[in-house]
Amino acid sequence: MILNSLFNPRYGQGLSSDLADILTQVRQQDLPNLPLGRHDIDGDRIFMEVVELTTEPAEQKRAELHYQYLDIQILLSGEERIDYGLPGSEIHCEAYQQQQDYQRADIRRPWQTLHMTPGMFVLFFPFEPHKTGCLLRSPQLIKKAIVKVHYEQPYDF
Repeated sequence: MILNSLFNPRYGQGLSSDLADILTQVRQQDLPNLPLGRHDIDGDRIFMEVVELTTEPAEQKRAELHYQYLDIQILLSGEERIDYGLPGSEIHCEAYQQQQDYQRADIRRPWQTLHMTPGMFVLFFPFEPHKTGCLLRSPQLIKKAIVKVHYEQPYDF
């Protein structure tokens, strides 16, 4: 898991050149005004889903983990809580959905919690369980971009 902000002038420092380049491409978009839906960056290898959702109590949500894609969650508006765990901390797993590359699960205690504000991004590697869209104080509509990067060569992660 990697946490940073697109407003940080050194947002790519310490990342591989491939990840820094992907974030630079995304950062150059007019993110707050992008329409909802899928936006291709490099076909099925790199794409971005722009979504709106209302945050919910964490207790009512399940975590997800991915096998094939890195998941870069970028908050565009609102505030969001994300709970996450280390690889292997998932329990009570549902069947893996290969076509959509996700598996729903719960996270074994103790888990960690992030407080996301606009511009912040968190990168989850495959097999890192994360529960997104959780409320902080009260339900609110949020907008976010989720960048999916296929975890394969020739990327240098």
